[in-house]
Amino acid sequence: MASLLARQAAQALRARQTAQLGPAASAMQGHLRTYMNAGIPKRFKEDEEKEQLAKDLAKDWNAVFERSINTLFLTEMVRGLMLTLKYFFDRNVTINYPFEKGPLSPRFRGEHALRRYESGEERCIACKLCEAICPAQAITIEAEEREDGSRRTTR
Repeated sequence: MASLLARQAAQALRARQTAQLGPAASAMQGHLRTYMNAGIPKRFKEDEEKEQLAKDLAKDWNAVFERSINTLFLTEMVRGLMLTLKYFFDRNVTINYPFEKGPLSPRFRGEHALRRYESGEERCIACKLCEAICPAQAITIEAEEREDGSRRTTR
């Protein structure tokens, strides 16, 4: 693949040179090239062309690398600075929990408490759902039937 690119680049370079010199000069240059290069080995010419192409490609890649590094570092630094400034000026969302409580939704029904009726009687009907769902098995319910047929907790 690299050799193909090198050949194409060399051909493009020769085409540019012949276009600049004109048709008569290019014909003369072709004759001179054959006489002058008769004593020079073909491999030496190819090595010179490859070295020249490698230098050109290295210059191009160095330029691309430098531009991309500058672009990446500057944009990344600016983006990081903007993010830092955003969080620096945002309102603090932390609360001091045991002493401050956050607002509860009116639909929230998850407070853990044993509710009682106005008469003082517990609302628990001893269905034992809370005992079954407790992952630590920390809840135990003992229930009895009352005289009126309802089940209530005894302990």
